[in-house]
Amino acid sequence: MANTGNMLSTAVSGLQAFQRNLVTIGNNISNVNTEGFSRQSVELAARAPNAASNGFIGTGVNVVTVQRVYNQFLFDQVVSRNSAFNQLDTLQTMASGIDELLSNDDVGLNPVIQNFFNALQDVANDPTSIPARQVLISEAAILSNRFQSFDQRFENLNDSVNSQLMVTTAEVNNIASSIAGLNKDIVLQQSLAGGQPPNSLLDQRDRLVSQLSELISVNTNESSDGSLNVFIGNGQTLVLGGEARTLSTVRNEFDLSRLEVSFDTGTTSFSISGQLNGGKIGGLLAFRENVLDPVQDSMGRIAIGLVSAINVQHQLGDDINGNPGGLFFNDIVSTSPEVLSSTGNNLASGTVSVAINDTNLIQASEYRLNYDGATFSLTRLADNTVVDSGFTVTDFPRTVTSDGITLSLTGGVSAGDSFLIRPVRNGAGDIGVAISSAAEFAGAASGNALGDNSNVLALAALQSQKVMGGSTENFQSAYARLVSEVGMGTREATVNANAQRSLLDRAMESQQAVSGVNLDEEAANLLKFQQAYQAAAQVIRISDDIFQTLLSVIGR
Repeated sequence: MANTGNMLSTAVSGLQAFQRNLVTIGNNISNVNTEGFSRQSVELAARAPNAASNGFIGTGVNVVTVQRVYNQFLFDQVVSRNSAFNQLDTLQTMASGIDELLSNDDVGLNPVIQNFFNALQDVANDPTSIPARQVLISEAAILSNRFQSFDQRFENLNDSVNSQLMVTTAEVNNIASSIAGLNKDIVLQQSLAGGQPPNSLLDQRDRLVSQLSELISVNTNESSDGSLNVFIGNGQTLVLGGEARTLSTVRNEFDLSRLEVSFDTGTTSFSISGQLNGGKIGGLLAFRENVLDPVQDSMGRIAIGLVSAINVQHQLGDDINGNPGGLFFNDIVSTSPEVLSSTGNNLASGTVSVAINDTNLIQASEYRLNYDGATFSLTRLADNTVVDSGFTVTDFPRTVTSDGITLSLTGGVSAGDSFLIRPVRNGAGDIGVAISSAAEFAGAASGNALGDNSNVLALAALQSQKVMGGSTENFQSAYARLVSEVGMGTREATVNANAQRSLLDRAMESQQAVSGVNLDEEAANLLKFQQAYQAAAQVIRISDDIFQTLLSVIGR
């Protein structure tokens, strides 16, 4: 009787194990199209055998656990490449808009510059013609409007970056909160199930981590209790167990029109924009720093260079009434440069101002002036080069000859004070025509009679003269270089985004090869465990036959 009982118990254990496998396979098949679902498998282990005089007799099988078929390394690869792809995709999408704007023949800068100099040549051909002079003023206004429209477009893009940062940080907060909530559920369910993994909840959490990686680069670490900790930036903890920190946007310490990403610890808040990469947030920040700011500075530099050259030459001539020429364009060389003080400066500190003293040497860049309590250092942000250092408050005004600017200081400064210097950023937005009538155009050389075209010829000749970039560029070549740099940068971002897309697809394929549901494989397993179930049932039937036979013998 004991042997028959063991046989029946062994068969029942197999029946239950194979039934659990069939249920699990059915669940896999049902979720073949469920996003983020990881194939599950039943882990079986032999029961402890019974010792007998002639050896150990097997007692059946136990279901150890139902677990996900999962590879952490492959999942981490997907998360990493997902983050890298989304950063590059955002960057190239935003950069493409500027590339198309600058390179478009209809709305670009080259045609209006050419039309302006063509109008100068027309006045040179007939220096007393009022209609020709009026056309010149009209073309100058069109040129100014084109610069202004570019600058307005750049400001709109800055606003767009701000808006997207606000939306995206809110999305990060929602996902982080959901991950923290799932952490609590996973820890609880795992405890209630005696340490068994809550597979569906784990899949949900992985799906949220994947979604988070689309927005920002993340690193994760699983705790012994099953909760997942999530880190961003330089190790800032976004999720710790069941608690989630939040991101927000704050005003830039210098430019209040610009938003930065801030990390909130609950008691303090600080900007981490400089520490973030990956995902949509990384792409937005990279676009603003590496594309938008340099383009706006470059356009301002061209505007200031052109205005300076035209104004200087125009003032050397006489107008149609014999009066000395005045400003042709408004004096943005003097009015556009600005310096912004950090909000963290001492309230009693003074101010710094900047003047352009050589438009041939000005750079398309912002500068950062820092004071450590003893000396100043000036860094050109375009290439992070320290262009001047070791000077004190007594050294102002301070001329940076290599970059064509002079700094002045009014009042005192305190240790830790910092200033953002923008010599050219506002040039394109501030440009305008100063001359108000055709008669005021100074086409004649100073002291020459009406009809002389010497000065207008000199003005027209400025088109080909290399008066920018240390005498290496004219206005149109400077613009052509800008268009080329943006085009190459956009192309590079596109190529890199496509490469990351391929790497991401490959990583996802590798992950799915392990964790995804393969219907052919599940069908084979279904047949295998169906037959095993039938075989176990057959063992039960045979056990019953043996038991009935024994009863009939005893009953005689």
